[in-house]
Amino acid sequence: MSKPMRLEDLKDMDLDDEILEDYSDKSSFSNYSKSIAIKIAYLLGVRQDFIFTIDESAEDIFNELTGNMDATIIRALNNLRSNIILNFKRISRTIRISANDYQPIYKIDILENDFKTLKKYNIEITTGRQDLNEYLERINTEIQRHIDSVSTLFPEWIEFKYIKFMFNMPTNKIKEESEKYQNNQNYYPYKRYFYWRKPMEYGNILLSDVKLLDIIYQNAGGYFQDIDRVIDASDNVKNNINNFINNGNKIQIFVDGENCDPYRLAAMFDSLKGYEIQKIDKVVVYYDELNSSKAWLQLKFFTYNVEVKTIAVERIKEDKSLVDHKLVAGVSKAVYKDEVDSIILASSDSDFWSVIEDVNAKYLVLLEKAKCGSDFKSLLWNKNIFYCYLDKFMTPEKDKFFDTVFKKELEKIIASSFVLPNAEQIFREALTQTRASLSSTARDHLYNTTMNNLKLVLNSNGTFSIKLAN
Repeated sequence: MSKPMRLEDLKDMDLDDEILEDYSDKSSFSNYSKSIAIKIAYLLGVRQDFIFTIDESAEDIFNELTGNMDATIIRALNNLRSNIILNFKRISRTIRISANDYQPIYKIDILENDFKTLKKYNIEITTGRQDLNEYLERINTEIQRHIDSVSTLFPEWIEFKYIKFMFNMPTNKIKEESEKYQNNQNYYPYKRYFYWRKPMEYGNILLSDVKLLDIIYQNAGGYFQDIDRVIDASDNVKNNINNFINNGNKIQIFVDGENCDPYRLAAMFDSLKGYEIQKIDKVVVYYDELNSSKAWLQLKFFTYNVEVKTIAVERIKEDKSLVDHKLVAGVSKAVYKDEVDSIILASSDSDFWSVIEDVNAKYLVLLEKAKCGSDFKSLLWNKNIFYCYLDKFMTPEKDKFFDTVFKKELEKIIASSFVLPNAEQIFREALTQTRASLSSTARDHLYNTTMNNLKLVLNSNGTFSIKLAN
């Protein structure tokens, strides 16, 4: 009997190996995010038709950025900088006062639209002089003045200082940078300039976010590590999960809350939202209240209407968890009493092999690479049990989920940490100390303008204090 196709193309392929795919092969990047690359392309001044070839989402992102003043300013400035350097001799000749074909720099065909854009936002870079280096100096200054304003276009997990670095040409190196750019222009993305210390042949660096971020981080002396945020599971993985769901009559997901990342599970749901996840009957999460993430209690808001049942499991002994026993019992009940025929098991714990072996059902196992040993994966493979890595799923939903959980937990801790006196009581006490006599109208006004304007201040030593807002 031949083995079924696994959910992974290669059983022990490392994520870093995937990044070494041929960058010239655009199909290799079908599951790599490209939104960052599209935004950088816009800011660099890459032509609209070229940007639209990056990804099907490019048109929407382009239109959004066109309506953003700061992004439009940076795009116009960098486009001017690129075109002035690449056409330095021609432009210098054209703007010489003595030349027969003299025309103002802002009327030159390849520059005119960008000058108009900047004028619209009251940015004046014309000098009235013939030295193009002075124009470049002014452009550099304006870019440095406006670049921080586009930081909000990028997610918080990207260190904006690396993007800022690529737009800031050193003013004392204008000639050196111009010559380097002219001599290596084909290495730059669609011949648009950015500060590249050592330009070299990388193919199209705008092909994917992971390729672009890797290059611009290294360019500024950094190292891009958030790879799982820009590479999603392959279509093959998603299709096999989808087939597993379609081939089942009643499907339930059982989650080991101690050995599964809730944020990655939410990312999987988001990645599969266009597939058949609505066929899933429910998700059952067993978690230890003391040692499991509080995120499990919020998972129900991120499973696209699939029911989530959370079961808190108390410990009989401090060093002994009963989560695995409860989960095994839950799977057995689902199969033999509730007629569930297909189980998706989310855990990297090999202790659950017994339930897979003893309880007759079809299984798909969701693992995390860092938590799962090769012996367990080999066992699954040899017994024809499908498995895939939760680490493979990349979606912004994971960050939204984290933000939701963090804020709720922070609110709980703040509420339990602060025991504040009654507002009316402390207002009366302060008013008494003034020995002043106020009318009821004046008193009410004073209350509203003071007590309603208290603010919590974080001090430099990490403590909090309450102060009146100015």
